[in-house]
Amino acid sequence: MDEIREQNSAEEIIDVYDAQHRLTGRCVRRGEPLGEGERLLVAHVCVLNAKNEMLCQRRQPAKKHYGGCWDLSAGGFVLSGEDSARAARRELSEELGLTLPTEELRFLFTEPFSYVLDDYYLAHAEVDPAALKLEEEEVAEARWIGEEKVLSMIADGRFVDYPVEGIRRVFRSAAE
Repeated sequence: MDEIREQNSAEEIIDVYDAQHRLTGRCVRRGEPLGEGERLLVAHVCVLNAKNEMLCQRRQPAKKHYGGCWDLSAGGFVLSGEDSARAARRELSEELGLTLPTEELRFLFTEPFSYVLDDYYLAHAEVDPAALKLEEEEVAEARWIGEEKVLSMIADGRFVDYPVEGIRRVFRSAAE
């Protein structure tokens, strides 16, 4: 299974879902067009510390989508044969060099956005952003940012334009 996932990662073969989060049985290469009602699955990880700050990453300026913007802790497409929890852990490891056991990730909710379904996960950790091993092609820097600052950065275009209520839900969930 890991060998298949490694091959899918290199080619970015992605399972197609319907709007109800069900697999359709179809796969596409990243960038291929989708049919009516088809969706791709994206996993996001929001790592929060004891001060209720989120570990955020700034995307490399050369990135095609949202270049130079701040983003959640980690995230990316769920590859074919992978579930979103595994994808969340993989993305966290690839982008920030941070490895967390599956039981440390708590599924929060799914949010439809454009042609994707975003699965959000929450994790708690105390890490020094300067000690992280950032994926150079993807991530320019990382830092802890509080809820109100994240929301103001979304409003002024410095953060990926996630729905504000979804971001509030992440921070509220951390307190539960």
